[in-house]
Amino acid sequence: MGNKVLMLAAKANMIQQFNHRNIKILQSMGYEVHVATNMIDFGSMSAEENERLKIWMDENNVIAHQVDFERRMGSLKGNLHSIKQLKQIFSNNEFSFIHVHSPLGGILGRIVAKQFHVPVIYTAHGFHFFKGGPKSSWMIFYPLEWIFSFITDTLITINDADYALAKHHMHANKLEKINGIGVDVKGAGVATDDEICTARKTIRDELDIPENAFLILSVGEVSDLKNHKLVLEAVKEMSPELQKNIYYIIAGTGNKGEELLDIANSFGFENNFKLLGYRTDVHVLNYACDLFVFPSLREGLGVAGLNAAIDRSYVIGTNKGGVSEYVKEGINGELIDPHDHIKLKEILEKCIETRPKVSVDDIKFLNKFDMSVVDEVMKNTYAAYK
Repeated sequence: MGNKVLMLAAKANMIQQFNHRNIKILQSMGYEVHVATNMIDFGSMSAEENERLKIWMDENNVIAHQVDFERRMGSLKGNLHSIKQLKQIFSNNEFSFIHVHSPLGGILGRIVAKQFHVPVIYTAHGFHFFKGGPKSSWMIFYPLEWIFSFITDTLITINDADYALAKHHMHANKLEKINGIGVDVKGAGVATDDEICTARKTIRDELDIPENAFLILSVGEVSDLKNHKLVLEAVKEMSPELQKNIYYIIAGTGNKGEELLDIANSFGFENNFKLLGYRTDVHVLNYACDLFVFPSLREGLGVAGLNAAIDRSYVIGTNKGGVSEYVKEGINGELIDPHDHIKLKEILEKCIETRPKVSVDDIKFLNKFDMSVVDEVMKNTYAAYK
């Protein structure tokens, strides 16, 4: 076998947001790393961030291949075209193994890898089917994951529920569990109270938000899946007296901005609601907010929520997926049904009254999510194919 590894994801944002460290680990082991992804329709990040990824790959000697993966699960014609592109990449390179991400990239990558007899590591960034989830997801995604698990050498899951499900129902040769992609827990813990206060003032001045206002933050793609409208629906149920001192900001890109603005306009909240677009200063935003709300319909683990937790934000998060692994109710947050805006309203009103604080001691249990812990698991996983 060659000394090359292919990192594959349908959209470039999966490489930029989740795989820099994996690439550096592979390079430290002596591999020439190739990346196959769609850098034209690049997913949920800004065009500037996509350009930064291209520059980073060039500066770090990563060999990039454009593959025209379509959105979601793609069309038959589009998927056949992507398979043809992948076959050309495999024909020109002898890979020791490949590491695939996302449902579409994972499926098409495994199809081609099987034909070329190349071992496959597949990271499931949260199965699309889960307990209490839509029946349609179980009918579509469960059979696909089950079938393709038979041609998976190592399956990596990122939360306890997915690990338990995979252990009983999937058929990969080896099963691993990592605590998400790893975040800088140790680095977050060194922020001083003065630094946090400075960040709070800087962001509020930038966004023209009063110091005494109650600031709610969400971070994530502005999409149906991320379900930000739940927060607006909850605020809409509050009294006008409470509403006027609440501000809600969302950091992220997506196609549901106009819909959210329309909801805010419907109850005169438009001046207190701000769409920030894609931001690289999420830790500063976390310091500036009084509450972080993560109302997704589904989350594998949710890096945005985890980053908020390590920044000692009080996190109100979805109970659908892995958020419960880093939110201890009543300690550093609350869990909600992402369809229940009335319950969210009640929690928001309580938080406005009590202004909950999270101490350093409250989040010591988050050390297992530190990048050093996750990187060690990934090193051992990759070493098995050396």
